Amino acid sequence: MTDHTLIESKTLDYYEELPDNKERIFNLLQSYSKIPVDKIEDHLRDIRDRAWKVFPYGCIGRWLFLDCVITSSPEYPRILKRLEAGEVLLDAGCAFGYVLRQLAADGSPASNLIGTDLQQGFIDLGYELFKDRDSFSARFIAGDLLKPEDPNLDSIDGKVDIIHAAALFHLFDWDDQVTLGSRLVKFFKPDANAMLVGRQVGTLYPTKRGTQKDQDISGWYRHNLETWQQLWDEIGDKTGTQWRVRGTLQEMQSRTTGNDLGRASLNFVIAKV
Repeated sequence: MTDHTLIESKTLDYYEELPDNKERIFNLLQSYSKIPVDKIEDHLRDIRDRAWKVFPYGCIGRWLFLDCVITSSPEYPRILKRLEAGEVLLDAGCAFGYVLRQLAADGSPASNLIGTDLQQGFIDLGYELFKDRDSFSARFIAGDLLKPEDPNLDSIDGKVDIIHAAALFHLFDWDDQVTLGSRLVKFFKPDANAMLVGRQVGTLYPTKRGTQKDQDISGWYRHNLETWQQLWDEIGDKTGTQWRVRGTLQEMQSRTTGNDLGRASLNFVIAKV
């Protein structure tokens, strides 16, 4: 999460009922965290409501933090093999750290996992959510990915092979996305088979730079695959690297008004070339 995240009203962004796709998190909390199945729903509600009081973001109110999108990536089996072989993954904007716990439960050494988020409070609540403060050895770092230099984040420059970034880039305008992407590039090992994987809100109808930044009144820039590649071309020019974007763009049901016209889910894999 970042301090640039749009904070919306509880009327629109606070859902009482848990989502239908809760089986994976229930299984993880039962097998990994050893929480009795009949206690899991109350546990999730308690953590969510405590987080909402401090960070009333849409992803908290709408239970989106329970969506572990990396497991649906076609790259997931290869990511697991790479981590088991000793490579390192960074979850950028990790929030509660669900992805890292799922990776560990699926066989990845926790010592090869790093999470970063702007809010230390999310990281702390993650330990409470998964009940593993004394047992989970992944490294967590609180830091601002939009700052060119952050002493906490600088410590992992050149130490990462794979980056997971879900629901992150779409929180910013184009220029901040270039800043963010350039910062992430610094985390990769110089000789790494560098890969960035994730999912974010996209659009079927991206706007041109220099005009309206997005159909959304927030000013966030949403991409299709073409503009997403253009962004990474610009990041490459800025960092002296080259990147190839692959992915899918699937239209999503509009939630409210015409501002959501063309709203889509952008799933991506970005590889260094």
